[in-house]
Amino acid sequence: MKKGQSNRLTKQQKEGQGPLTIFHEDAIVHDKEVYSTSMFVMKRLEAEFPMLTFRYRKDLQKKEINVALQKIDKYLGQTLFVENARIKPDGGIIEVKDDAGNWRVVLVSEAKHQGYF
Repeated sequence: MKKGQSNRLTKQQKEGQGPLTIFHEDAIVHDKEVYSTSMFVMKRLEAEFPMLTFRYRKDLQKKEINVALQKIDKYLGQTLFVENARIKPDGGIIEVKDDAGNWRVVLVSEAKHQGYF
């Protein structure tokens, strides 16, 4: 079995001294850039589609995801998490309101690289 990515990440974390890699100044700057890009995209969407309503969210409850999945198939969206668990993408989440008044995810922004290695 290949463990290339696992070995690379282990090496990276050892060299970066664990959390120092994630919370290094470069990582913080990168996170801010991802957020800024999300805000740029949101403004651009609002300008190009003025008839639609958009919103920005910094996180999303996992139970919201489960409810949406269960509407598709009762087998999906099983409760296998802490009740108040949330996902918090680096750049947040942009949603648009559909004709029925439901919010639909348009963009989830996450930093690909963290740290300086």
